[in-house]
Amino acid sequence: MKANNIIILMIMTVSLLAISCSESANSEISIEERLKTLESQRSELDTKIAELRSQLGDEKKAIPVEIMNLGQNAFSHYVSLYGEVASDQDVDMNPKSMGLVKSVNVEEGQRVSKGQTLALLDDEMVNKRIKEAKDSYEFIKTIYEKQKRVWEKNVGSELEYLKAKNDLESMENRLSILKEELSNMKIVAPFSGVIDKVYIKAGEMASPNFPVFHIVSESDLKVRADISESVSYRLKTGEAAEVYFPDLDLDTLKLKISAVSKSIDKANRTVGVFVDLPKSVYNRVKPSMLASVRFKTAEIDSAITLPTNLIQQEGTTDYVYVAKKDGSGKLVADKKIVVKGKSYSGITEILGGIKPTENVITVGYEGLKEGDLIKTTNK
Repeated sequence: MKANNIIILMIMTVSLLAISCSESANSEISIEERLKTLESQRSELDTKIAELRSQLGDEKKAIPVEIMNLGQNAFSHYVSLYGEVASDQDVDMNPKSMGLVKSVNVEEGQRVSKGQTLALLDDEMVNKRIKEAKDSYEFIKTIYEKQKRVWEKNVGSELEYLKAKNDLESMENRLSILKEELSNMKIVAPFSGVIDKVYIKAGEMASPNFPVFHIVSESDLKVRADISESVSYRLKTGEAAEVYFPDLDLDTLKLKISAVSKSIDKANRTVGVFVDLPKSVYNRVKPSMLASVRFKTAEIDSAITLPTNLIQQEGTTDYVYVAKKDGSGKLVADKKIVVKGKSYSGITEILGGIKPTENVITVGYEGLKEGDLIKTTNK
């Protein structure tokens, strides 16, 4: 116990001596100097803390976005529209004569050959007139032959001979007209094709003023598409055209423009463009069938292009956001007004307002304002 007490006493003595020395050293530095030192240290710490807090605040305020570098790319522009299968031989047939329809020999959808009889008109009255004309013709012919023999013997009158000759020629002309009228009692196909419409029935009256059949040829088929006059000048005969039939199991046909109409439809301000179809599809397609047609209207080797959905609108102004550094080096959103060119398949050509070296914001641009702090999250 005594030994322990001695050790404790020794420790306490050493501690008292240390404290005494410390107080002696501190007494050599004035309280004011010590205060200044501590305040200086605190100022430095406050500055560093403020900087860190500012950086942390900017990091929290910055809007995450993704960007892409524009560059320049090849750009092709197409125009797609619907057209119809057509034929040069696609007509409404009108009878040449008026008459009661005796019979209709075809029906809609039937294929017919050139010269085939499609319908018959009542020819009874015409046949009666032909019979009467033939009887008169034989009588007049007999008189003429007698007058001719007499005239050749220099006996008869020249006037009587010439009159008999004229009567015979008139009757021959009349017979020819009646035979033509009889042939008009048959309505025949002007070319081989398909009967698209039948407008008459047996027992009805046919007239040259009204059609009786609609016939369409299945040869020389083509697709006609009506294109806006503002685009038509870009299309030329011989240029590429793609034709697709949505209702048929056929691959897209790679064809060429066969003709471009020289006139503009005043009603809808369009121009007709024609594409001849290959004979290999004649057995599949039908006149008036719907076809999708695509024409190339522009091809640019190097153009600034953007996905169309990135271009925003404010009134009539088009703009996009790009990423740039401000004066303090911070990354911010910059609003760029752009001039659009052609658009196709979700891609738009940019004619001005932006440089190919700029970085366009592609994700996170919704709701951005010019000058907003941003941070890129591209992988």
